[in-house]
Amino acid sequence: MSVSLRLCPKTVHILRVEGGLRAPVSRVLRHHVRTLLLRGERRIALDLSAVSKIDAAGVGELVRTLNMTTAAHGGLRIVKTTARVRKVLERANLFDLLSGQVGREQRSA
Repeated sequence: MSVSLRLCPKTVHILRVEGGLRAPVSRVLRHHVRTLLLRGERRIALDLSAVSKIDAAGVGELVRTLNMTTAAHGGLRIVKTTARVRKVLERANLFDLLSGQVGREQRSA
């Protein structure tokens, strides 16, 4: 797995995750998110369009990353998921939470 950083005009930092997000999970993603949080960045998006496979360990890594960001009073969401990744996250009832859909539904109600 590899992770690359891209800055959006609205100060959302996009981390593009490539390869498999599965066991054994490397801590590369967590390291990059932690580095951004330590720099004071609070808005992070994970581009999962290049993630080829994901398993329970990968889902756990996404949840740990979300928890770490939330604890730092930040926001994290996923964008551009593949159909395979979306299906796995939907089965775990996490897709709406990680994609920011839950927050949008609550705001519009």
